[in-house]
Amino acid sequence: MPDARKRINSLLYDERTTYRTDYQIVPFREYPKTVYQPKKSRYVRGQPAYRNVHTLSEWKGPMPPFNALLKPKDILQTRPSVVQQPYEKPIDTDREMAQKIRPRLVMTPAVSMDDIADSRARDILCTDMYTSDMSRATKEAVAPYTNVRAPFPGLPAPANPIVLPKLQSPLVSPEWRMESVAWDGRQLRSYCDVSRDFWLSHALPRCRACDETKIVKDHRDNLRKIKRGK
Repeated sequence: MPDARKRINSLLYDERTTYRTDYQIVPFREYPKTVYQPKKSRYVRGQPAYRNVHTLSEWKGPMPPFNALLKPKDILQTRPSVVQQPYEKPIDTDREMAQKIRPRLVMTPAVSMDDIADSRARDILCTDMYTSDMSRATKEAVAPYTNVRAPFPGLPAPANPIVLPKLQSPLVSPEWRMESVAWDGRQLRSYCDVSRDFWLSHALPRCRACDETKIVKDHRDNLRKIKRGK
């Protein structure tokens, strides 16, 4: 047997093969991962200068807190920074135990209220016994407002088109056409100032102040001539 295996091995590996060198089991090396390195910056953001509101001078010393001048209200003594917590009804953990150990209360129809195992049945019985006739009638009269759907509209009505008569412009009677043409021919087609043309076409009224000024001026001229003649 050893001779046969040796002979087979000699036949298999007689020719030089690359199996021994190419397919070697070697540990795989992991590819180096890229590590993000933030860039170094020499910029340092400083705090803004705190100045006095009235004098606008720079504040020297530690900066005062924002709520330094906030005080509680006079009567309620509440602070704006302390918000009132919402009220939540605490869970009554001893209610079930109190119902079991307290004296039994028997109501019509002769059922012990504390011995009812189903809490829903107990609530129904209490609601039915303590609900007045007026409240019960009101609940029955009021329709439920949840999950109410509007009725679907019916088919639309057939179209009823309105036929309007053809618009015709009014015509000028033959006896008035020449008058219209003559009046239109006298109209000015260019730009004109109505106020200017009106006052230029009429004589200007006499101005009393202008007449008095002219009389005074003539009188002074006559006095100057008389003085020069002397």
